[in-house]
Amino acid sequence: MISRVRVLESTRVTPTVHDVKFEKPAGFEFAPVQFCGLEIVTRRGPIEYPMSLACSPTRPYLEFGARISDSPWKEAFAGLEPGDDAEVDGAYGHFVLNETSPAVLVAGGIGITPLKGMAEYAADRQLPLDLRLVYSNRTREEIVYRSELDDLTRQNPRFEVLHTLTQAAGDRSWTGRRGRIDAALLRTASHGLSDPRYYVCGKPGMVQDTYRNLLQLGVPADRVLYEVFRGYGFP
Repeated sequence: MISRVRVLESTRVTPTVHDVKFEKPAGFEFAPVQFCGLEIVTRRGPIEYPMSLACSPTRPYLEFGARISDSPWKEAFAGLEPGDDAEVDGAYGHFVLNETSPAVLVAGGIGITPLKGMAEYAADRQLPLDLRLVYSNRTREEIVYRSELDDLTRQNPRFEVLHTLTQAAGDRSWTGRRGRIDAALLRTASHGLSDPRYYVCGKPGMVQDTYRNLLQLGVPADRVLYEVFRGYGFP
């Protein structure tokens, strides 16, 4: 399904991440949470880029978040303003929340986008599922959608967020976890859950390390899903 959509909001949500909300076309449906091709006009002409949706299908808009760079597409994405238009192709993909199993969501940086949508869906639908989010960022300022995640923990008592920062050595006010996502943190996140499914999204190295750690912890491979799209390849 290809739809023309208009920008509703365009916001810099961290120093390096931009978020855009688009109008949701009538009849546009997607599972929590698939991806779309998002075509926008750049300095090199129209370019389509695959983007995970960053919202639940229960929300009245389509949302995307991207880490900004000087590429033509990312530059144009960050420059979108309310009223601008774009083309959405989709939705596609199998990185979708199973509504019958507890879940551990594992995100690195901008990999939070589809997992945020899953958490919104569980809260909006009041699913009887325990969800734990393990979320790694470099610094406190780079925690994407932090206020939205905090709101979801208040909305849904079965949703918990475990933050960890990898470059917080000089931040004495940070009292949370430090370091990369490792087997110990994954074990903590899954404690008390019965046969959870794991949803992993982030940079290739982070995804690969998490996958290996989960296998070493005895998690069956068929209980681990990971997001694969351009820029997030997995060997």
